[in-house]
Amino acid sequence: MTQSSVSFRAGAASLLLLCAATIRSAEPPNFSGTWKLNHAQSDDAVAKVKDAAGSEYVQGGPSWAAETVLPWGRKFDEDERVMLRDVLVGAVRGFDQIQVEQTATEIKTIHGEEGLRVFYLNRAAAGTNILTGEKVKRTAQWKGDQLLLESAGGKGTSKETLALVPGGNQLVHSLHIEMDLLKHPIDLRLVYDRAPAAP
Repeated sequence: MTQSSVSFRAGAASLLLLCAATIRSAEPPNFSGTWKLNHAQSDDAVAKVKDAAGSEYVQGGPSWAAETVLPWGRKFDEDERVMLRDVLVGAVRGFDQIQVEQTATEIKTIHGEEGLRVFYLNRAAAGTNILTGEKVKRTAQWKGDQLLLESAGGKGTSKETLALVPGGNQLVHSLHIEMDLLKHPIDLRLVYDRAPAAP
């Protein structure tokens, strides 16, 4: 075997190893597993919802205006706003744990018994907003090592980012929620610790 042939084979082998390493490094992180909320490192979700949704009471006029269709000064959507506030406060209390199931083409997030969401990485999909029950259009895409999720409906939009902390034992879940009835958007940063695998 000539020296040039040996050098060629060595170079080809090095190139293959480099390509394999590049492919491995390009693979997205795996979020699969059960994650428990780290309250000390996370935002107070209930407090942020209450601030964005406003008072727990319907804002209206004096009680003597009760015989009118609506109290003086009362907005038509006040009852809906208060109801949304109650729904959101109850929903975010379910964020104490999240389970993620991930494949090459889809991401499932599970909050409790009824909080299943499916995002497809190759197409948009219809679903139900776990906070409000509204029908939404869901999309998912990778941005580097971050997973971007979006749920858009007629009354609001939520944008989420999932990212692993170096080491892979913590998951950062950032949410930006916009809804017509909120005083301002809700921005949450939730940090989860990986739960031990079941024996």
